[in-house]
Amino acid sequence: MSSQAAGGHPPFTVRPRQAATRRRSARLKASFSCVSPTAHGEIVVLEEPSLPHGYVVGWRRDRRYSRSILRLSAYNDRQAAISDALALSCGYVPTTGRKRNRTRDARRSAVYRWEREFSGPKRTYGSIDDAIVDADRVTSHFGVAHVPVTIGPARLVSSSYFMPSRGVVLAPAMLDRTSLIHEVAHYLVWRMGIREPSHGPAFAAVLVGLHSLVAATNVSETKYLASKYCIEINEHLLEGLMSLPPRNLAA
Repeated sequence: MSSQAAGGHPPFTVRPRQAATRRRSARLKASFSCVSPTAHGEIVVLEEPSLPHGYVVGWRRDRRYSRSILRLSAYNDRQAAISDALALSCGYVPTTGRKRNRTRDARRSAVYRWEREFSGPKRTYGSIDDAIVDADRVTSHFGVAHVPVTIGPARLVSSSYFMPSRGVVLAPAMLDRTSLIHEVAHYLVWRMGIREPSHGPAFAAVLVGLHSLVAATNVSETKYLASKYCIEINEHLLEGLMSLPPRNLAA
């Protein structure tokens, strides 16, 4: 009598798993890095055991871009790879390619040119503590939580940035009020929950408002220059920011 006729069920059979059709690419494992003394990122030596050459010498902007490494050479010997990396780190200049974020943030370059024209001479901070004080005054004025402000490593010399997980990170060579205002503007837009390109109309409005409060910049002048560079400003947001109780934060 079959198992089904007796009221049971046939035994469960396990089918063998099919072999994966795609082979995962080997992940790079950093074994050594040497910091470039120039403003062009760093040269790293990466261990890649799956390839015939076990060590790859590459370039990256900084450790935030660990997955975007430009491979330069490969070696069987680790010491030879390190020697090549040290030689390259003295003066390597990467080729400038097309920026990946130009599609979603097409106004970035225009915003930088616009800001340089109306921000005037840069006021350099004596220390990171001075920048923290300015940032705290701005966030207190708008009633939001204070944003952490730190100074980046020596290799971060050409760009400051804001990240929700780290706050504002200023490059050592960019310890000035203009750079701080720019990054704090990113922070305020993020706190508002506005979803648009990083240098969109909301950011432009916040940037104008901060420069008016912190650096006593003339709003009418910034608007005129914005039309010159075809910068769109969220006028309703700017009006709301400027309608807060007057308080000159410039020092």
